[in-house]
Amino acid sequence: CERLKADQATRDIPIIFISALDATEDKVKAFTVGGLDYITKPFQFEEVLARVETHLALRKLQKRLQDANMRFEQELALAGEIQASFLPKEIPAMPGWQLAVTLNPARETSGDFYDINPLPNGELGILVADVVGKGVGAALYMALSWAFIRTYAAQHPTQPELVCEAVNRRILEDTQADMFVTAFYGVLNPVTGTLIYCNAGQNPPFLVGAQKSEEAQTLSATGKPLGMFEDETWEKGVTLLAPGDVLVVYTDGIIEAQNHRDELFGNDRLLRCVRSNLGRPAQDIRDGIIRDVHDFTDGAPQYDDITLIVLTRE
Repeated sequence: CERLKADQATRDIPIIFISALDATEDKVKAFTVGGLDYITKPFQFEEVLARVETHLALRKLQKRLQDANMRFEQELALAGEIQASFLPKEIPAMPGWQLAVTLNPARETSGDFYDINPLPNGELGILVADVVGKGVGAALYMALSWAFIRTYAAQHPTQPELVCEAVNRRILEDTQADMFVTAFYGVLNPVTGTLIYCNAGQNPPFLVGAQKSEEAQTLSATGKPLGMFEDETWEKGVTLLAPGDVLVVYTDGIIEAQNHRDELFGNDRLLRCVRSNLGRPAQDIRDGIIRDVHDFTDGAPQYDDITLIVLTRE
């Protein structure tokens, strides 16, 4: 029985023991080495036949389930590849600025998404969003939301509040899903450093000044998440990135990352990491944050998608 269970070709064959040994330790040993059933002598032929038929039927059902799971995993992998194709292939170069981006899905597909979108007026659209939900439904909702935001961003290149209103209207018109999406969408003028933004229920990004003693500015919510209420409006916020400043835009997979003691990574650790890397390239700051999150969780399961954008002005 042990040799059969160790062989890839035979390990899934159900095995029934028939024996005159009827002590509990004999039965336990049979189950320990891989037996599925145990019949003691004397036995009835009809009983043996019935048990064989039962285990063969269970094995057929198990095989169908395995095949279905394999197909499902293949479809999820394909969905993940299609999702990834929506994201920017490369980060646009801007003299005097640095951008670094990370998206680490918790599953094959992601409810998080981001965009770095050069706009017709020479400015840059910066998006981080998170669909509230998991699985294939969230992935489909993500694709639709991404397409709407990209479309209306081109129509309203300097008015993120109108982008949010248009996207909210289309989501509610075109979907019946009981889902919504939180989003931070900002428009950066790379010449002046001005950032016009709307925060639709997303975690407030941090703007950290070049001096470590400066208090970080939080870009708080300017309206509700997208896809919740009809006729919703959003206010726009305006801020300025001075030389040496760092903007950190993230989803809750960062601050809600848990370790084995169910502690959260939190905002304070995120800010400490950013401050300890001030003056370094955007990629180093991003890598430092991701490294600190991994060190904090110390191998604990990742429950949520992680998306992070770091923008620095040289």
